[in-house]
Amino acid sequence: MRGVIPSEARNLVRRSLVAALLGMTLPASAADGLLKKADGPQFLPVDQAFEIQPLEWREDGVLEVSWRIAKDYYLYRDRLRFTASAPASLKLGAPALPPSLPYEDEHFGQMQIYRDRLVVRVPFNKDAKGKVSVTVAYQGCADAGLCYPPQTRTLEAGR
Repeated sequence: MRGVIPSEARNLVRRSLVAALLGMTLPASAADGLLKKADGPQFLPVDQAFEIQPLEWREDGVLEVSWRIAKDYYLYRDRLRFTASAPASLKLGAPALPPSLPYEDEHFGQMQIYRDRLVVRVPFNKDAKGKVSVTVAYQGCADAGLCYPPQTRTLEAGR
């Protein structure tokens, strides 16, 4: 009978194929991780690169939103958004953004960015009582070439 492979030969072929596939995938994935550590840049998780601080409620009718920005990372000024979440009576004024740095972005052109630390003062109506929630949107990048997707966090504060 032509074309019929004995069962021992079939099993040997199967084991060889499985071994070959494992040999191709396991070392490659392990080596990939090592190469990234040894040769390529290592990027921080987004919440470590842009460590947003707890929302601060100031007696002068201002909420402070702040970030610690890791070395070699930056936040885009134009990607910052602040929205009142709760209570329904909470109204936010225009955020007071500190001076920013000019930056030539290869994708977006001339941009304004923040490095190291950012504190934004957001005025709110003083008649808002109890716990307040503010939704904050932002986006940043690493100097080594990674831009994180836009982020959204909801922060709470109260007196």
